[in-house]
Amino acid sequence: MSDTQAQSADIVDIAQMAASLKAMEGPLGEADSMPIEYVSVRRMALAVENFDPIHYDEAAAKARGYRGVVAPWPLLWLVFFNCRDAPLQFTFGRATIHGQDSYEFHEPLIVGDVVTVSASVRQTSVKQGKSGAMGVIVTRREFRNQRGQLCAVMSTTNLRR
Repeated sequence: MSDTQAQSADIVDIAQMAASLKAMEGPLGEADSMPIEYVSVRRMALAVENFDPIHYDEAAAKARGYRGVVAPWPLLWLVFFNCRDAPLQFTFGRATIHGQDSYEFHEPLIVGDVVTVSASVRQTSVKQGKSGAMGVIVTRREFRNQRGQLCAVMSTTNLRR
């Protein structure tokens, strides 16, 4: 195969990757919900060594202006992993690598809330790396309570090779 033929094949592969990624953009499965339970909040607060009484005591939380016992932010991961019925499906590559996460916090998660997670693929692209092309996928997960209030947003960047 000549250099020109190899370059042409690479361009076709990149175009196919870009088209495959573009087709993934949009909602990612159905929204899923789970309750925020006191025992989970307590365990997470202990695990991250957060001893603020708002994570253990309803009276302390209410005295600080919250509706009830407040979940520490890493509890988002429990919700995320328990509400994950829609994995990304790729038509290319062999490995997906986690790139980064970013968070926005709005309303606190409170014991007794039912949190609904909706996910979407917000952005895709193809980048040229040292060892070839890779797909870049940015997913956005919105966490809303039963009142419809936006509690948090988690954006995740994954790389597909």
